[in-house]
Amino acid sequence: MRKEIERQAFHLVLGTVLAALIFILGKFYSLAIFGTAMIVGIVLSELLHKNIRIQPFHWFIQRLERRGVKPGMGTLNFVLGAFIALVFFEPRIVFVSVLILAFGDSFSTIIGKGFGSKRLNNGKSIEGFLGGFIASLFVTLPYLNIYTGAIACFAASFIELLCPVDDNVVIPPVASLIIYMLTL
Repeated sequence: MRKEIERQAFHLVLGTVLAALIFILGKFYSLAIFGTAMIVGIVLSELLHKNIRIQPFHWFIQRLERRGVKPGMGTLNFVLGAFIALVFFEPRIVFVSVLILAFGDSFSTIIGKGFGSKRLNNGKSIEGFLGGFIASLFVTLPYLNIYTGAIACFAASFIELLCPVDDNVVIPPVASLIIYMLTL
């Protein structure tokens, strides 16, 4: 459980940093940085996958990555999800969507693994779903009205619970679309 808490703390910090970059730098510079980060990340992932040790990335992979997963794919998918959302939506919307992913995903995993008793077939739990929903809703309150925040966070938590593809890619664009549609 300790390793999972460390992974989720990294996930939360990464998401908060990405959101801050979007908020501070705006669309153009964020897209440039995220695009560059994805290219560099793909190369690093391939090298690490071939057991070429590149510090400090090797240390992070050894310490935080789940077994059987290509190195760094969670981080790459997180950046890709933010990048896709930023292509289509304005930075203030994507900023909130990335926070929803960072907080919702981290808290749903920690609460689900730590306290989850009502499990679905995919191993995820209702308790994790609720924990992720509440955490992500809490972080949206300064930026969205409760109605918009609740719908966007519920959708993100539902995706986290049931989506068969990596939720890091799917949540930012979906949450951004919902926020956009509800704030027209």
